[in-house]
Amino acid sequence: MGEHKKPVNPKIIPFVSAPFFILGIFMAALNWRRLGYPERARNTVKWGIIGVVLLAIIASYFPVEILKKLWSVGVGINIGTGMALKTLQMPEYNKTMGKPE
Repeated sequence: MGEHKKPVNPKIIPFVSAPFFILGIFMAALNWRRLGYPERARNTVKWGIIGVVLLAIIASYFPVEILKKLWSVGVGINIGTGMALKTLQMPEYNKTMGKPE
């Protein structure tokens, strides 16, 4: 780990993702960089931005009244994205921190 800053425990990524999953994307990317995987950090941001754009395009086809009723689906997407990012990072985090998996 040397000159790198200590990574953040990936267990917080779902909480950061809850209001809007792009926040979890940026947290995960920062962590990938701190874990020594700059390419994974770039890919995480790239796919996160693509996801935001796709969701915005899909949402633009629905009336606002319907989107307001689907707020829980949005929260589920946000937390689900955070959980997936946590699951992907946890093994590398544990290895770097010297914790058993």
